Amino acid sequence: MAYSSFKTKEIIDKAISHEWSVPEFQRGFVWKATQVRDLAESLWLNYPVGSLLVWDSGGQKKGVEPKNVTDAKSPSLWLVDGQQRTTALCILAGRKPYWWPSGQNWDDIVQRYDIRFDIDARDQPFFVITNAAIRRARTHRYVPVRDLIGLDLDDEGDQKILTNLAKEIKADGLCDGMDAIEVRTRLERVCRIRSRELVGITVDHDLEDVVEIFARLNSKGTRVREADIYLGVVAARSPGWVRQHFMPFLDDLERDGFFVRPNLLFHCLTAVGAKRVRFKQVDDSFWDAKSIEPAWERMKRAWESISKFLERYGILTNKIMPSDAVFVPLAALFDKFDVIPRDKVCGWMLQALRYGRYSGSSTTSLDEDLKEIEAAANGETALQKMLARIRAIEPISKDEMLRDYGDTRFGRLMLYLLVFERGAADWDVAGDRIAFEGSELERGFEPQFHHIFPRKFLEGKAKSEEIEALANIAIIGARTNIKISNKDPLNYFSKYQITETKRVQQYVEGDVSLMTPENFAKWLSDRASSLADAANKLLDKMK
Repeated sequence: MAYSSFKTKEIIDKAISHEWSVPEFQRGFVWKATQVRDLAESLWLNYPVGSLLVWDSGGQKKGVEPKNVTDAKSPSLWLVDGQQRTTALCILAGRKPYWWPSGQNWDDIVQRYDIRFDIDARDQPFFVITNAAIRRARTHRYVPVRDLIGLDLDDEGDQKILTNLAKEIKADGLCDGMDAIEVRTRLERVCRIRSRELVGITVDHDLEDVVEIFARLNSKGTRVREADIYLGVVAARSPGWVRQHFMPFLDDLERDGFFVRPNLLFHCLTAVGAKRVRFKQVDDSFWDAKSIEPAWERMKRAWESISKFLERYGILTNKIMPSDAVFVPLAALFDKFDVIPRDKVCGWMLQALRYGRYSGSSTTSLDEDLKEIEAAANGETALQKMLARIRAIEPISKDEMLRDYGDTRFGRLMLYLLVFERGAADWDVAGDRIAFEGSELERGFEPQFHHIFPRKFLEGKAKSEEIEALANIAIIGARTNIKISNKDPLNYFSKYQITETKRVQQYVEGDVSLMTPENFAKWLSDRASSLADAANKLLDKMK
């Protein structure tokens, strides 16, 4: 292991020239614009920004392939940890790294992450993310960082550019109390970001060790999920598979509204192909191409079945699911059984989520369910056995509907399912059905939770736990913007054309003239009872 330092301009050059490769088991650029801005400010303030981990493969690939093949180069140095920071540096400089995906427009990214130096700022933040107002500014107050990083202070021509810019800034009436020389000094400090040094650690371990080092670095020295390591192992044993199959499928799922961690997808893969979720119990040969590729195809078909199954109930994103772990037994179920009653699957799934079957340490529960699925002769038997592993199932009570809606993910899911089953229309003027765009399901639809009696309207008139109760919540779409603030429900019902039909679809029933602060407690109790009854009827239909 060796330590060295790299100037930021050297790091950028290595990324552009493909002197450094990036292993395919790394995901793409995920930093937000705020993180890129903070990196620029930290470098300007000369704060430490962490080290880079470089792997020296000794001139041999050892089974790993680069993330994005764009040339015939085959360097022996691989940037294992530091891709996000290095890509951010390239964005700040406006220069595209070799690993940037060909399908993503680089110029759009540079514009979206357009970070500027506020020459007039006396306190933090000294750097800002460009918006329309900043772009329209008629002065030189906001200087593009990439224009300054690109200047070489040893170059006479670049020195003149800096001097003239400082004069123009003063001519704009900016930087009160500073002369042009002081302004130029501030600008030079931004230019010197290109000369800031980052620590580099170079290792020459075997790939499996490098992946574990990567995992530990990214979890501040503690062990992370085993899938982070096995992703690298698969990349080594089946070169190209991670880049060509695994990562694109994760991206496909995300486009469909399912933001799935690699760890979960690996569990689904081993559940289908090896009937195991503990990676250490999976035979090493499973990770070879001849074993993993057919299992992968089966797992993808299972996911397609899961997606169609969830669509029946309006579940178009995993963001509303109390636990993603439920996808593992779902994948095993749909892989093994071609014929299986969907309502019964949904009934089991809801009870498993309601009782936290996969909360906390879920591996034992998942192993138990996979064994039941593997042993069962048909889907119904498997579901019965899995239900039997859940503690005594009781009817949903009114009290469950009076819980704080922010604390009950299952309650929010159940409320959404009830409203979706009734074909509820959104509470906007257009009134499309919830989760639909016209007559088509809206991919990735995420329900929004709206207080029927607004918080401000009830402030000082009702208990906070009553105001936040699930029974005081209606479901609306993401694009519906009901600016009701502290308005009386009767007021906004009329203003936004929320008709009786729309209200009944949301279980807001009865005489709306009685929906007053004085009657709120009774109204809330009545609606909680109505929702609990409807939830139990729905679950009964799914037995």
